[in-house]
Amino acid sequence: MDFDKESQQRILRVAADKNEGRPTEELDERIAGVLELHPEFDPIWEEGEMASMPREINGMIVNPFVHTVLHVIIDRQLQLGDPEYVVAAYKRLTDQDTESHEALHAIIAVFADLHFASTRRGGQFDSLDYESQINGLPYKTS
Repeated sequence: MDFDKESQQRILRVAADKNEGRPTEELDERIAGVLELHPEFDPIWEEGEMASMPREINGMIVNPFVHTVLHVIIDRQLQLGDPEYVVAAYKRLTDQDTESHEALHAIIAVFADLHFASTRRGGQFDSLDYESQINGLPYKTS
């Protein structure tokens, strides 16, 4: 899934399908799953293209479209088991009693920082840095 108009339209369609109780296909089910994690976005999807505008939600500036795409990207990495270090980090975090959604957000934060930094530089995504930062996510100590 990309940060493009097609993805934006797909997310809006899935949000409408979810609200109307219509069935969804595989990728759409991933999107719908993310939407279930973020009910605070529900009224925003009704704004159509304006849903891609950053706004304050629960005291944070969030772009619901970008946030949803990031969730889908990480969800896909976890489902495919690629890269393996993302799966290992997610398991490690959740095994340490980090709530599943919080663990996803920790991984998303790393991916987003690296993705947008490489985009601003006009360079490639740095997979080695991604692995290093994912492996460096905090361990809880007893």
